[in-house]
Amino acid sequence: MKDIILSCEELVKQYPVKKGLFNKVVGQKNIVDKVSFELEKGKTLAIVGESGCGKTVLTRVLLGIEDKTDGIIRFDGKSVDDMSSSEKKNMRSKIQMIFQDTLGSLHPRMSIRESLEEPLILNGVTDKSEREKIILDTLSQVGMSSMFLDRYPHQLSGGQRQRIVIARCLVVTPEIIFADEPISALDVSLQAQVINMLMDLQEKYKLSMLLIAHDLAVVRQIADRIMIMYFGQIVESAPGSEIYKNARHPYTKVLLKAAPSISKGLEDAGFDIDLKPGDIPDPSQKMEGCPFCTKCIYADEHCMKVKPEAREVAPGHMVLCHKAEQNL
Repeated sequence: MKDIILSCEELVKQYPVKKGLFNKVVGQKNIVDKVSFELEKGKTLAIVGESGCGKTVLTRVLLGIEDKTDGIIRFDGKSVDDMSSSEKKNMRSKIQMIFQDTLGSLHPRMSIRESLEEPLILNGVTDKSEREKIILDTLSQVGMSSMFLDRYPHQLSGGQRQRIVIARCLVVTPEIIFADEPISALDVSLQAQVINMLMDLQEKYKLSMLLIAHDLAVVRQIADRIMIMYFGQIVESAPGSEIYKNARHPYTKVLLKAAPSISKGLEDAGFDIDLKPGDIPDPSQKMEGCPFCTKCIYADEHCMKVKPEAREVAPGHMVLCHKAEQNL
Protein backbone atom coordinates (compact mmCIF):
# COMPACT_ATOMS: atom_id res chain seq x y z
CA MET A 1 0.00 0.00 0.00
CA LYS A 2 1.21 3.49 -0.88
CA ASP A 3 1.49 5.96 2.00
CA ILE A 4 0.09 9.11 0.37
CA ILE A 5 0.63 12.44 2.15
CA LEU A 6 -0.70 14.82 -0.52
CA SER A 7 -2.95 14.23 -3.51
CA CYS A 8 -5.27 16.07 -5.84
CA GLU A 9 -8.03 14.94 -8.17
CA GLU A 10 -9.18 16.76 -11.31
CA LEU A 11 -7.74 20.04 -10.01
CA VAL A 12 -8.75 23.08 -12.08
CA LYS A 13 -7.64 26.71 -11.86
CA GLN A 14 -9.24 29.28 -14.16
CA TYR A 15 -8.77 33.03 -14.46
CA PRO A 16 -11.49 35.29 -15.87
CA VAL A 17 -10.95 37.04 -19.20
CA LYS A 18 -12.24 40.60 -18.96
CA LYS A 19 -12.86 43.07 -21.77
CA GLY A 20 -14.45 46.41 -22.36
CA LEU A 21 -14.89 49.59 -20.37
CA PHE A 22 -16.65 47.82 -17.48
CA ASN A 23 -14.30 44.78 -17.37
CA LYS A 24 -17.05 42.39 -18.34
CA VAL A 25 -16.10 38.72 -17.97
CA VAL A 26 -16.20 37.23 -21.48
CA GLY A 27 -14.44 33.91 -20.87
CA GLN A 28 -12.10 31.83 -18.73
CA LYS A 29 -8.43 30.90 -19.04
CA ASN A 30 -7.69 27.31 -18.06
CA ILE A 31 -4.24 27.51 -16.46
CA VAL A 32 -4.47 24.21 -14.54
CA ASP A 33 -6.70 21.74 -16.35
CA LYS A 34 -7.86 18.61 -14.49
CA VAL A 35 -4.55 17.70 -12.86
CA SER A 36 -4.39 14.61 -10.65
CA PHE A 37 -1.42 13.16 -8.77
CA GLU A 38 -0.30 11.47 -5.55
CA LEU A 39 2.77 12.36 -3.48
CA GLU A 40 4.10 9.52 -1.34
CA LYS A 41 5.70 10.11 2.04
CA GLY A 42 9.47 10.42 1.81
CA LYS A 43 9.43 10.59 -2.00
CA THR A 44 10.11 13.30 -4.57
CA LEU A 45 7.61 14.13 -7.29
CA ALA A 46 8.95 16.39 -10.05
CA ILE A 47 6.70 18.50 -12.28
CA VAL A 48 8.58 19.49 -15.43
CA GLY A 49 7.49 21.85 -18.19
CA GLU A 50 8.31 25.06 -20.00
CA SER A 51 7.56 28.51 -18.61
CA GLY A 52 3.85 29.29 -18.72
CA CYS A 53 2.64 25.69 -18.60
CA GLY A 54 0.92 26.23 -15.22
CA LYS A 55 3.27 24.43 -12.83
CA THR A 56 3.84 27.41 -10.51
CA VAL A 57 0.11 28.23 -10.42
CA LEU A 58 -0.50 24.59 -9.47
CA THR A 59 1.80 24.90 -6.44
CA ARG A 60 0.17 28.20 -5.41
CA VAL A 61 -3.25 26.50 -5.47
CA LEU A 62 -1.94 23.53 -3.48
CA LEU A 63 -0.49 25.92 -0.89
CA GLY A 64 -3.77 27.84 -0.61
CA ILE A 65 -2.19 31.09 -1.87
CA GLU A 66 -4.83 31.00 -4.62
CA ASP A 67 -8.27 29.39 -4.57
CA LYS A 68 -8.95 26.43 -6.81
CA THR A 69 -11.77 26.59 -9.34
CA ASP A 70 -12.65 22.91 -9.08
CA GLY A 71 -11.28 19.58 -7.91
CA ILE A 72 -10.21 17.99 -4.64
CA ILE A 73 -6.99 18.45 -2.63
CA ARG A 74 -6.25 15.95 0.14
CA PHE A 75 -3.64 16.14 2.89
CA ASP A 76 -3.03 12.94 4.85
CA GLY A 77 -6.16 11.48 3.28
CA LYS A 78 -8.51 14.30 4.29
CA SER A 79 -10.02 16.78 1.86
CA VAL A 80 -8.88 20.36 2.51
CA ASP A 81 -12.49 21.50 1.93
CA ASP A 82 -13.60 19.44 4.96
CA MET A 83 -10.90 20.76 7.30
CA SER A 84 -11.54 23.18 10.14
CA SER A 85 -9.53 26.41 10.34
CA SER A 86 -7.21 24.88 12.97
CA GLU A 87 -6.62 21.82 10.78
CA LYS A 88 -5.78 24.04 7.81
CA LYS A 89 -3.35 26.03 9.95
CA ASN A 90 -1.70 22.80 11.09
CA MET A 91 -1.47 21.60 7.47
CA ARG A 92 0.16 24.85 6.33
CA SER A 93 2.79 24.57 9.05
CA LYS A 94 3.73 21.14 7.68
CA ILE A 95 4.15 22.41 4.11
CA GLN A 96 6.99 24.82 3.37
CA MET A 97 8.03 26.54 0.13
CA ILE A 98 11.42 27.19 -1.46
CA PHE A 99 10.89 30.04 -3.90
CA GLN A 100 12.82 30.60 -7.11
CA ASP A 101 13.78 34.19 -6.26
CA THR A 102 15.89 33.91 -3.11
CA LEU A 103 16.47 37.67 -2.81
CA GLY A 104 12.75 38.39 -3.12
CA SER A 105 11.74 35.70 -0.62
CA LEU A 106 13.91 37.11 2.19
CA HIS A 107 12.96 40.44 3.79
CA PRO A 108 15.72 42.93 2.88
CA ARG A 109 15.51 44.70 6.26
CA MET A 110 15.55 41.57 8.38
CA SER A 111 18.80 39.91 9.38
CA ILE A 112 19.26 36.21 8.70
CA ARG A 113 18.65 35.55 12.41
CA GLU A 114 15.32 37.43 12.27
CA SER A 115 14.28 35.65 9.07
CA LEU A 116 14.92 32.24 10.67
CA GLU A 117 13.32 33.25 13.97
CA GLU A 118 10.07 34.52 12.46
CA PRO A 119 8.55 31.12 11.47
CA LEU A 120 9.45 29.71 14.90
CA ILE A 121 7.68 32.58 16.67
CA LEU A 122 4.63 32.17 14.43
CA ASN A 123 4.57 28.46 15.29
CA GLY A 124 4.59 29.06 19.04
CA VAL A 125 8.25 28.63 20.02
CA THR A 126 8.36 31.33 22.70
CA ASP A 127 11.63 30.44 24.44
CA LYS A 128 14.48 32.48 22.92
CA SER A 129 17.22 30.01 23.86
CA GLU A 130 15.24 27.18 22.27
CA ARG A 131 14.84 29.20 19.09
CA GLU A 132 18.57 29.90 19.04
CA LYS A 133 19.39 26.20 19.40
CA ILE A 134 17.01 25.21 16.60
CA ILE A 135 18.45 27.91 14.31
CA LEU A 136 22.08 26.90 14.94
CA ASP A 137 21.31 23.19 14.45
CA THR A 138 19.45 23.89 11.22
CA LEU A 139 22.19 26.16 9.87
CA SER A 140 24.74 23.40 10.36
CA GLN A 141 22.49 21.01 8.43
CA VAL A 142 22.60 23.29 5.37
CA GLY A 143 26.34 23.92 5.61
CA MET A 144 26.22 27.45 7.05
CA SER A 145 27.86 28.83 10.19
CA SER A 146 26.58 31.21 12.87
CA MET A 147 28.75 34.02 11.46
CA PHE A 148 26.02 34.68 8.86
CA LEU A 149 23.23 35.27 11.41
CA ASP A 150 23.73 39.02 11.71
CA ARG A 151 24.10 39.61 7.97
CA TYR A 152 21.39 40.74 5.58
CA PRO A 153 20.24 39.02 2.35
CA HIS A 154 22.09 41.42 0.03
CA GLN A 155 25.35 40.56 1.81
CA LEU A 156 25.12 36.89 0.80
CA SER A 157 25.81 35.14 -2.50
CA GLY A 158 23.01 33.39 -4.42
CA GLY A 159 24.08 29.97 -3.16
CA GLN A 160 24.25 31.18 0.45
CA ARG A 161 20.79 32.77 0.20
CA GLN A 162 19.38 29.53 -1.19
CA ARG A 163 20.77 27.63 1.79
CA ILE A 164 19.21 30.18 4.17
CA VAL A 165 15.83 29.81 2.40
CA ILE A 166 16.09 26.03 2.80
CA ALA A 167 17.05 26.47 6.48
CA ARG A 168 13.99 28.69 7.02
CA CYS A 169 11.83 25.85 5.70
CA LEU A 170 13.49 23.27 7.96
CA VAL A 171 13.31 25.16 11.27
CA VAL A 172 9.61 24.30 11.64
CA THR A 173 10.22 20.57 10.86
CA PRO A 174 7.89 20.31 7.82
CA GLU A 175 6.60 17.11 6.27
CA ILE A 176 6.45 18.45 2.70
CA ILE A 177 8.67 20.91 0.85
CA PHE A 178 7.56 22.59 -2.36
CA ALA A 179 10.63 23.66 -4.34
CA ASP A 180 9.87 26.02 -7.24
CA GLU A 181 12.91 26.05 -9.56
CA PRO A 182 15.23 26.03 -6.50
CA ILE A 183 18.49 25.97 -8.49
CA SER A 184 17.68 27.72 -11.78
CA ALA A 185 19.45 30.96 -10.74
CA LEU A 186 22.61 29.19 -9.51
CA ASP A 187 25.86 28.24 -11.25
CA VAL A 188 26.14 24.63 -12.43
CA SER A 189 28.56 23.64 -9.64
CA LEU A 190 26.24 25.16 -7.03
CA GLN A 191 23.23 23.41 -8.58
CA ALA A 192 24.84 20.01 -7.90
CA GLN A 193 25.66 21.01 -4.32
CA VAL A 194 22.10 22.16 -3.58
CA ILE A 195 20.54 19.05 -5.18
CA ASN A 196 22.84 16.77 -3.15
CA MET A 197 22.02 18.73 0.00
CA LEU A 198 18.27 18.41 -0.63
CA MET A 199 18.66 14.65 -1.10
CA ASP A 200 20.61 14.33 2.17
CA LEU A 201 18.06 16.45 4.06
CA GLN A 202 15.19 14.47 2.58
CA GLU A 203 16.70 11.21 3.79
CA LYS A 204 17.50 12.59 7.26
CA TYR A 205 14.12 14.26 7.90
CA LYS A 206 11.98 11.82 5.84
CA LEU A 207 10.68 14.75 3.81
CA SER A 208 8.28 14.54 0.91
CA MET A 209 9.13 16.91 -1.91
CA LEU A 210 7.28 18.47 -4.82
CA LEU A 211 9.96 19.77 -7.19
CA ILE A 212 9.15 22.23 -9.98
CA ALA A 213 11.60 22.45 -12.88
CA HIS A 214 11.85 23.20 -16.59
CA ASP A 215 14.90 21.01 -17.24
CA LEU A 216 14.69 17.21 -17.17
CA ALA A 217 18.44 16.97 -16.61
CA VAL A 218 18.08 18.74 -13.24
CA VAL A 219 15.53 16.32 -11.75
CA ARG A 220 17.11 13.09 -12.98
CA GLN A 221 19.13 12.52 -9.82
CA ILE A 222 16.48 13.38 -7.26
CA ALA A 223 12.99 12.55 -8.61
CA ASP A 224 11.24 9.26 -7.78
CA ARG A 225 8.42 10.13 -10.15
CA ILE A 226 8.19 12.71 -12.94
CA MET A 227 5.13 14.43 -14.40
CA ILE A 228 5.45 16.34 -17.67
CA MET A 229 3.15 19.36 -17.85
CA TYR A 230 2.04 21.18 -21.00
CA PHE A 231 -0.73 23.74 -21.42
CA GLY A 232 -2.03 23.10 -17.90
CA GLN A 233 -2.28 19.32 -18.34
CA ILE A 234 -0.15 16.37 -17.28
CA VAL A 235 0.77 14.82 -20.65
CA GLU A 236 3.03 12.08 -19.27
CA SER A 237 3.62 10.63 -15.83
CA ALA A 238 6.00 7.80 -14.92
CA PRO A 239 8.70 6.67 -12.50
CA GLY A 240 11.84 8.77 -12.93
CA SER A 241 13.96 6.11 -14.63
CA GLU A 242 11.12 5.18 -17.00
CA ILE A 243 10.86 8.73 -18.38
CA TYR A 244 14.50 8.71 -19.48
CA LYS A 245 14.45 5.16 -20.87
CA ASN A 246 11.02 5.02 -22.47
CA ALA A 247 9.48 8.46 -23.01
CA ARG A 248 6.29 8.13 -25.08
CA HIS A 249 4.89 11.64 -25.45
CA PRO A 250 6.43 13.79 -28.23
CA TYR A 251 6.71 16.75 -25.85
CA THR A 252 8.68 14.69 -23.32
CA LYS A 253 11.05 13.67 -26.11
CA VAL A 254 11.50 17.34 -27.03
CA LEU A 255 12.39 18.19 -23.40
CA LEU A 256 14.88 15.31 -23.26
CA LYS A 257 16.51 16.38 -26.51
CA ALA A 258 16.64 20.03 -25.41
CA ALA A 259 18.27 19.28 -22.04
CA PRO A 260 21.83 20.67 -22.08
CA SER A 261 24.71 18.25 -21.70
CA ILE A 262 28.50 18.28 -21.93
CA SER A 263 28.49 15.73 -24.78
CA LYS A 264 26.41 18.05 -26.96
CA GLY A 265 28.98 20.79 -26.54
CA LEU A 266 31.94 18.48 -27.20
CA GLU A 267 30.35 17.01 -30.30
CA ASP A 268 29.05 20.39 -31.48
CA ALA A 269 25.73 18.60 -31.89
CA GLY A 270 23.61 21.73 -31.87
CA PHE A 271 20.17 22.06 -30.35
CA ASP A 272 17.79 21.02 -33.15
CA ILE A 273 14.57 19.76 -31.62
CA ASP A 274 11.54 18.07 -33.16
CA LEU A 275 9.03 20.91 -33.17
CA LYS A 276 7.10 22.36 -36.05
CA PRO A 277 6.64 26.14 -36.26
CA GLY A 278 3.46 27.22 -34.58
CA ASP A 279 2.02 28.99 -31.58
CA ILE A 280 0.98 27.57 -28.23
CA PRO A 281 -2.85 27.60 -28.08
CA ASP A 282 -4.63 30.45 -26.33
CA PRO A 283 -5.81 29.14 -22.92
CA SER A 284 -8.93 31.32 -23.17
CA GLN A 285 -10.04 29.51 -26.34
CA LYS A 286 -11.63 26.06 -26.28
CA MET A 287 -9.37 23.39 -27.78
CA GLU A 288 -10.98 20.64 -29.84
CA GLY A 289 -8.01 18.32 -30.13
CA CYS A 290 -4.66 17.71 -28.48
CA PRO A 291 -3.14 20.96 -27.12
CA PHE A 292 0.31 19.93 -28.40
CA CYS A 293 -0.89 19.37 -32.00
CA THR A 294 0.12 22.92 -33.03
CA LYS A 295 3.78 22.07 -32.27
CA CYS A 296 3.90 18.29 -32.75
CA ILE A 297 5.57 16.97 -35.93
CA TYR A 298 3.55 13.74 -35.69
CA ALA A 299 0.11 15.38 -35.37
CA ASP A 300 -2.53 14.41 -37.94
CA GLU A 301 -6.16 15.39 -38.51
CA HIS A 302 -7.36 13.04 -35.76
CA CYS A 303 -5.01 14.74 -33.24
CA MET A 304 -6.38 18.14 -34.20
CA LYS A 305 -10.04 17.18 -33.79
CA VAL A 306 -10.15 14.67 -30.92
CA LYS A 307 -8.83 15.19 -27.40
CA PRO A 308 -6.60 12.33 -26.24
CA GLU A 309 -7.37 10.48 -23.00
CA ALA A 310 -4.71 9.44 -20.52
CA ARG A 311 -3.93 5.75 -20.66
CA GLU A 312 -1.42 3.39 -19.11
CA VAL A 313 1.23 2.16 -21.56
CA ALA A 314 3.28 0.39 -18.87
CA PRO A 315 2.84 -0.16 -15.12
CA GLY A 316 2.65 3.29 -13.54
CA HIS A 317 3.33 5.01 -16.89
CA MET A 318 0.48 7.26 -18.07
CA VAL A 319 0.48 9.14 -21.38
CA LEU A 320 -1.93 11.68 -22.86
CA CYS A 321 -1.35 11.03 -26.59
CA HIS A 322 -3.18 9.26 -29.44
CA LYS A 323 0.12 7.81 -30.69
CA ALA A 324 1.53 6.70 -27.33
CA GLU A 325 1.84 3.03 -28.40
CA GLN A 326 3.59 3.87 -31.67
CA ASN A 327 7.35 3.91 -31.94
CA LEU A 328 7.70 7.55 -33.01
